[in-house]
Amino acid sequence: MPRYTRAQVRRRQLVAAALAVVLLLVVGGCTAAVIGALRGNPDGRESAARTPFAADDAAMAVATTPAEAPIRSQLPDGVELAADETMGIDVSGHQQQIDWSLVAADGVTFAYIKATEGVGHTDTRFRENWDGAVAAGVTPGAYHYFTLCSPGAAQAADFLAAAPPDDTALPPALDLEFDGACEELPDVVAVQAEIDAFTAAVEEAWGRRLLIYSSSDWRTHYGLPVADSRPDWLFAERDRPQQEDWAVWQFRFDGTVAGVEGGVDVDVARVELLREHATIPDGEGALGHEVAAG
Repeated sequence: MPRYTRAQVRRRQLVAAALAVVLLLVVGGCTAAVIGALRGNPDGRESAARTPFAADDAAMAVATTPAEAPIRSQLPDGVELAADETMGIDVSGHQQQIDWSLVAADGVTFAYIKATEGVGHTDTRFRENWDGAVAAGVTPGAYHYFTLCSPGAAQAADFLAAAPPDDTALPPALDLEFDGACEELPDVVAVQAEIDAFTAAVEEAWGRRLLIYSSSDWRTHYGLPVADSRPDWLFAERDRPQQEDWAVWQFRFDGTVAGVEGGVDVDVARVELLREHATIPDGEGALGHEVAAG
């Protein structure tokens, strides 16, 4: 093992300290730089006019659920898939290890996969599930579980770091439910401002509108202005949602799918409607919402 003089050791300590400072500066700006590089802006600086990236929607493809696929047995009694509908699941680390080859063989064609929650939490199996789904021919989509009392911009940065833009994937999704992140629920104006900050950052990066899912408690307490001009992900247990223009329909929390241990959420997607409602029209940027205090 080589030995160094005190002067050499001191120089090495100074160099290490300088490198640490540089690393902190790089990490601090990494999200903007990465997204900028992905979208043809290598220096990561924002342009004066914030024009959303135009996603290549033709790159997003989802297979059709085969006529004899076992997954069809999960549909409510009396319901048959329409020609524009295909079946999938939504999962998180709670499902533990998933055998995606068996999932695909069951007739699952797409999967929404939990990426992040709030600030500082990436789902433990997100990358494993994403890569497994892709390898099995299941089209993936990433979703973020929004938490109250955490800044929307910080939540967006974490989501984009875990799930960078991918034109072949489904549009990203936002899950709005009550959680235990706050001692007291913030008012509707504050919450909507943080949601708008999240959606503006993610949609600019992805070039697609977010798919919006919410619990009934959320809708009762806060309403759902964020769903305006965006595709809807709705729950209905026994039949298709009454709202006719739904893009994704979740109908089971306890479905049985090969390759997944225990219950799993089962969904139906209208892929072309999802594609259409997620498209950001030319010249249209971030959507803001003015709401009255509750």
